[in-house]
Amino acid sequence: MDVVTLATSLDIRAISPNIGAEVWGLDLSRPLGDDVVAEVRAALCRHLVLFFPDQDLAPDVQADFARQFGEVTPAHPVIPSIEGNPEVLPIDGREDRASWWHTDVTFLQTPPLGSILHMREAPTVGGDTMWVSLQAAYDALAAPVRSLCDQLVAWHHDPWFAADVEAKGGYEWDGRHHDRLFPVSHPVVRTHPETGRNGLFVNSQFTRFLEGVSPLESTALLDMLYRHCQRPEFSCRYRWKAGAVAFWDNRATLHYALDDYGDALRIAHRVTLRGDRPYGPARPLTPATPTEAASLA
Repeated sequence: MDVVTLATSLDIRAISPNIGAEVWGLDLSRPLGDDVVAEVRAALCRHLVLFFPDQDLAPDVQADFARQFGEVTPAHPVIPSIEGNPEVLPIDGREDRASWWHTDVTFLQTPPLGSILHMREAPTVGGDTMWVSLQAAYDALAAPVRSLCDQLVAWHHDPWFAADVEAKGGYEWDGRHHDRLFPVSHPVVRTHPETGRNGLFVNSQFTRFLEGVSPLESTALLDMLYRHCQRPEFSCRYRWKAGAVAFWDNRATLHYALDDYGDALRIAHRVTLRGDRPYGPARPLTPATPTEAASLA
């Protein structure tokens, strides 16, 4: 199989000032080569979500594209994969619609680095997805509020997924079988491991409470952060066409799939890349203890 080589920079077109860019001229079904992979990764760190129009990727080819950027995880810790490919998650509007702001799978110790969605069938109109830059949201906080957030730790959990995990006898993640889905804690401000830039790391779907403050304070602070993050100037909105691929940085974004397309078909496949344990000002990066290393191995 030929490797893509480019004599010039990629054709990258920003779609909003804070987040999102389209990348033109790449065929993701072919190996990209180290230089192009590095350029795409740099663009992802800068724009946080990249869109690749007009792609035709079989499920295994989509997973192979993702593998150029890291280790591909199981499709989801709880939801079944497509038949015959344990790395690919079906996203079907007839079954479920993720019409809420969230960051993927933050209820695990090591949420995914990124997610790659290939739209197989799209509504003629409607069914857009919105993304938010949590880094832009952090930067826009008033200095005293930023300082407060730098000190906070939040607990993440999904009790419905936890019940599903218990019923099915466990889940697989990071190469290990886990019997139960327990709550996990992450810093409210996460430092991006590739750029060093800080961003908020809370979402209304999976963040349950803040550690070390009263329930009243936790609810009020989290509600303020959720509302702040949803300001339109931190966002981009993408109108899907069949064949388009979105690759987003799960370490620094929220996203929301709009449920405005009625009975129209909206079918996509998603793969995710293995991530690391979030760290930030409230929980600096330090070498793992032997116990922590064993739990994450």
